[in-house]
Amino acid sequence: MLTETIAAISTGGTNTGINIIRISGSKSKKIIDEIFTSKDKLDHQKIIFGKIKNNEKILDEVLVSCFKAPNSFTGEDVYEINCHGGRRITLDILEIVLEKGARIAEPGEFSKRAFLNGKIDLSKAESIIDIINATTKKQTNIAIDQLNGGVYDVIKEERDKLIELLAHIEVGIDYPEYDYEELTLESIEKMLESIKQSLIKYIDTYKEGKYIKSGINVAILGGTNAGKSSLLNLLAKEDKAIVTDIEGTTRDIVEETVIINDVVLNIFDTAGIRYTEDVVEKIGIQKSKDIIKKVDLIILVIDLVKGLTENDEEILKLINDNNKEYIICLNKMDVSCENVIKKDIQAPERVIQTSFLLNQGIDTLKGKILEIFNLGRIEENQDLIIVNERHYYLLQKAKEHIEKAINISKQGMSMDIVEIDIKSATKHLGEIIGEEIEVDVINKIFEKFCLGK
Repeated sequence: MLTETIAAISTGGTNTGINIIRISGSKSKKIIDEIFTSKDKLDHQKIIFGKIKNNEKILDEVLVSCFKAPNSFTGEDVYEINCHGGRRITLDILEIVLEKGARIAEPGEFSKRAFLNGKIDLSKAESIIDIINATTKKQTNIAIDQLNGGVYDVIKEERDKLIELLAHIEVGIDYPEYDYEELTLESIEKMLESIKQSLIKYIDTYKEGKYIKSGINVAILGGTNAGKSSLLNLLAKEDKAIVTDIEGTTRDIVEETVIINDVVLNIFDTAGIRYTEDVVEKIGIQKSKDIIKKVDLIILVIDLVKGLTENDEEILKLINDNNKEYIICLNKMDVSCENVIKKDIQAPERVIQTSFLLNQGIDTLKGKILEIFNLGRIEENQDLIIVNERHYYLLQKAKEHIEKAINISKQGMSMDIVEIDIKSATKHLGEIIGEEIEVDVINKIFEKFCLGK
């Protein structure tokens, strides 16, 4: 309930230089007055030095900042205690705050209150968790752009156009006697088509945006001893997988996250695919086959010494059957120059000559990955990049309803029928920025946040 005062540790809560305890709600001033003493007066947007006390016992020397409602992050009275970063002292101060009338905040509750109090829209709230979880500059830049209104501004603009169109239609339906400029079916269809094209432009950014936010899932496949684990170690720049001359060394899937050119690769090094009687190795090989369906890119490593084997051809067939993006690394070019490119390899531009032993061809491989997923265009002056699956889904639904409204209009049906789908499209766009959204959806979004945010 928004009437309750909440508190939580907003920093890591581990031993560090400083920890911050945040308090928000109507009782926050009363709590601070009871536990904080200072020679200076604490006022809005000021931070002052003083001491936290428990009855007459001094617990810590701290800095306390004050942000009065409605000019605070949550829209409520907010106080932040900057204490020494010891875990024990931080918990002791939080315990006193709770004893004086606050309750522990739920995950994301500060941001949830900011949304419910109209301080931020829902898309901005979601960008906060993206900033926290960002591991690359690209992820951070996109999240900050959306925190600054990137999603809200464009979605609100398109939604406002629909609302204005609805107003025109409803006046024509309900008050036909009034003298106003009536919209023709042709002009309505033209406006809807323009809005639809704008939504398509944003929807089309999601494929690349998803890879920027969540990373590209990559499986390294190939026969035994082809060099798969060596490739993982080269990409990770450390020994993540055991490399030996013994076939079947990798018996399960090894997972690693690698960042190349500010793009995250979620890499799965798999067991070599071959015929074996080893029960454990058989399980690993089956996992290798299963993972093909789950990843975005297959890197097939072919041993030039062995040439193109039946197992390699089986993997190529699995790649084609599952319609997967792929790159073929012809490894051990330092040992053999045998040409193994046969008719089964339909795209020679996807083939790279490599020597993992000599670290040759790795930069070419990295460049090919970025080229395949067209991530270079993210650098262009794009006004909006969709990275949130919820936003993508709602944009798709809005587009579908607009298309339906256009088709109904072209069939000559009455405007009140056309209006139904325009209202649905308006609702879906409103859900993106929080104008129209169910309470359980709000709760689901904010429960992903960390405690104290």
